[in-house]
Amino acid sequence: MTQPRRRMRATKLLILAMLVLLAPVPWVHLVDEDPPGNAWRLDGRLVVEGQVVNPPGRWSWLTVGRPPMVAEVVADRLVDVGHTRNMRTAAGAQRPRVNEPAAVAVGLSRAGIDVDFGLLVEGVGPTEGYLPEQMTITRMNGVDLVDRRAWQRAVAKAESPVIFQSDEGKTYAAPGPLLPFDEIHVVDLAPGDLDAAIGGQLASFAPIGWFRDLALGRSHGLMIALMTYAEVANHDLAHGRHVAGTGGIRGDGAVTRIGGLPAKATAARNRGADVLVFPAVQAHELEDFNPGRMRLLPVDSIDEAIKVLDAASAAKHGYPAY
Repeated sequence: MTQPRRRMRATKLLILAMLVLLAPVPWVHLVDEDPPGNAWRLDGRLVVEGQVVNPPGRWSWLTVGRPPMVAEVVADRLVDVGHTRNMRTAAGAQRPRVNEPAAVAVGLSRAGIDVDFGLLVEGVGPTEGYLPEQMTITRMNGVDLVDRRAWQRAVAKAESPVIFQSDEGKTYAAPGPLLPFDEIHVVDLAPGDLDAAIGGQLASFAPIGWFRDLALGRSHGLMIALMTYAEVANHDLAHGRHVAGTGGIRGDGAVTRIGGLPAKATAARNRGADVLVFPAVQAHELEDFNPGRMRLLPVDSIDEAIKVLDAASAAKHGYPAY
């Protein structure tokens, strides 16, 4: 091989190596002190029972962070500083396949459709060595954890030692009245036959579903519930506006806390959103935030979100806001 050919081959290998090192790793999350926020279009992207949910207006859901590059993952593994997190090992309660149908079910329920919610209780990070790293808990203190009311009854009993059962039928006991895990995820479940996912008409294809299920979090639940309600109830909540929002949602319609609110608010403002709906309990996090022309709407529930979206539109057009 001649010298020029060797140089050309080395150059190609170097370029290929650089491309590989700079490629993102979609199943890993970068743990960053100041992660970027992102706004994503939601209208026309949510599919429920094969039908695209597309109510009037423009709707955006917000995320925070980014996947790391291969080079960042390798560097983190070499120095072991914990800057990356493998999302493939996360709890099922954080997956879109669980949370997106549940959020749709909340919207359907608010629109007047009868929905029977189930419950998923997962323990992650055991504090007792004989327990698995993750466990789905189906019974605690003699109560079958079939819904959130059952969970509240089981917690109220506060027996010591706590007796609980896994979905595999194994029974465990641990000292004290609390479940022996670092994290306990308690999420409402939609009926098992409710098919709902973000991803447009391609959401039903296995590769797209696999990629989407690498995501984690429940912070888009409020927006999914609001859009579903608006579509099914034929209630124009946007009133010609660009509505952005973030917030988890429970089966009873309560809005729950999320992470990265300032970064998400910045992304919504930069994308030109007219209003931002977010958990009221976190309003203090935006005290120093400059929303520009975007209106901030803190809410505690989906009912309040519906009310303030209508009221904000009425005020904008000079109508009484009842």
